[in-house]
Amino acid sequence: MNFNTNKCHILSIKNKTQFFYSLNNETLEYVTTNPYLGITISNDLKWHSHISTITKKANSTLGFLRRNICRCPINSKRTAYIALVRAVLEYGAIVWDPYHRGDIDKLEQIQHRAARFITGDYRSRHPGSVTTMLTNLNLDTLYNRRRDQRLKFMYRTVRVSIPTLSTETFFRPQKTNKRHIKPKHFPDHVSSNFVQQLTTNNTRCFIVPTAHTEQFKNSFFVKTIADWNQLNESQVQAETITDFSRLICGSNTQ
Repeated sequence: MNFNTNKCHILSIKNKTQFFYSLNNETLEYVTTNPYLGITISNDLKWHSHISTITKKANSTLGFLRRNICRCPINSKRTAYIALVRAVLEYGAIVWDPYHRGDIDKLEQIQHRAARFITGDYRSRHPGSVTTMLTNLNLDTLYNRRRDQRLKFMYRTVRVSIPTLSTETFFRPQKTNKRHIKPKHFPDHVSSNFVQQLTTNNTRCFIVPTAHTEQFKNSFFVKTIADWNQLNESQVQAETITDFSRLICGSNTQ
């Protein structure tokens, strides 16, 4: 296999001494961000760059829909939004689910604009008007949907088994008694995501990994295990992924 050196870069996660690497006698360039399988990875393991990329693409697609199908029925516009815009905003979201309020709001604002496009209502500006539109359109918040996607992936991992993940390594069972953990608060973060605020709530809970950095505190395993421990007994005991999805998401949201 031959590599194109113009497309090969070095992305270093640690802020230590940089070493220079060469390929085919050419020194490779250091970069701070780089796309990989559709997700933009940054050297600080934050997701601002990725979210900026996908929101720009989603806004462009939403603008295209507004110009071309504005006269279509509501159901058609809703379907187009879900397939062409929301899909962009949710691709690989279990990996990059943001925790900074600014990033979360940036994503939600696109769905708010989409709600006005779908309903054709650009006049209502009173508080709660967009929330009412989303409820009537049966569209849950993107924040809630990302949480549900993470939980469904974890369900498949611990109940169905995913060969590439070792459940013994990442998901260690915890004693079933409830425990309370002292809350901590961080500026510009959605504090409800932090494991310090959570308690265990079912008999299939797992040990939340100890995290000392902001990035790891909000990574998939730490955040999702904490959310999983908050589920009730009937949810974690669901026999199928369909039942589990219904129990955590509700039967009336998409």
